[in-house]
Amino acid sequence: MKKFTLALCYALFSISGFTQEKFGDEDFIQDGTDLEDKIQNPIANMASIPLEYNLSVFDKNTNVLNIQPIIPIKISEKWVLITQTTLPIMNKPTSTGYENGLGNITFLTTITSAEPSNFTWGVGPVFMFPSVNKSLGFNKLSIGPSVTVVKQTKGFTFGLTLQNFFSVAGSSSTDNVNYLYSQILLSKKLKNDWYLYSSPNITANWNAETGQQWSIPLGAGAGKLITHNKYLPINFNAGIFKYVAHPTNADWLLQVQATFILK
Repeated sequence: MKKFTLALCYALFSISGFTQEKFGDEDFIQDGTDLEDKIQNPIANMASIPLEYNLSVFDKNTNVLNIQPIIPIKISEKWVLITQTTLPIMNKPTSTGYENGLGNITFLTTITSAEPSNFTWGVGPVFMFPSVNKSLGFNKLSIGPSVTVVKQTKGFTFGLTLQNFFSVAGSSSTDNVNYLYSQILLSKKLKNDWYLYSSPNITANWNAETGQQWSIPLGAGAGKLITHNKYLPINFNAGIFKYVAHPTNADWLLQVQATFILK
């Protein structure tokens, strides 16, 4: 697995270095301000509707469709509130078969600068609501802090999102929640609105048994921003990730996303 990870990083940065020579520094004067950069920044001042499909491959596959509308709300001349609601529609194996339904809905609120920049940061609370189907998620109302930092320079995007949920209300007979969600942000712009990315979601259920706490996928993908159409700009991407840790010992994660940009 170490060889796989090293080879992945080497390939990504080798291609990135080649494309940087082809572009030249003058093409990146507006780092962080154009649409190609904004689609890589989860707290950009931009309204959008991402639809993300995740397939975790194992003996019994898990299917998740995340509907994630992002709405910015201007609160002053300098600050904007970025809201993101995540609705996961799940098809998940259980001990008795498969369960279908809505998992934990999360609602993120992040205060960040209203002005586009090559360095952005945001903080705010994030809320997680109990799942309607108890077998599809956590069953207590949970709240936690969220922090996001993003740096964009010469076509690269580097960033990190950290959230940790703590249960605050629910039945005493239901397990407490102490859950970490994080996303590493890494991408490189290419020509003609193409890009490479490796932005895995890494999670940890701190209350789970040892060996079943972490979900760590490593991999990469490619995407393209489509702006020349009759309708809204659309960002497409797809990636493949290898799990180095997963509670169910799943092997691979296949991910496809389409984001409709409302501006």
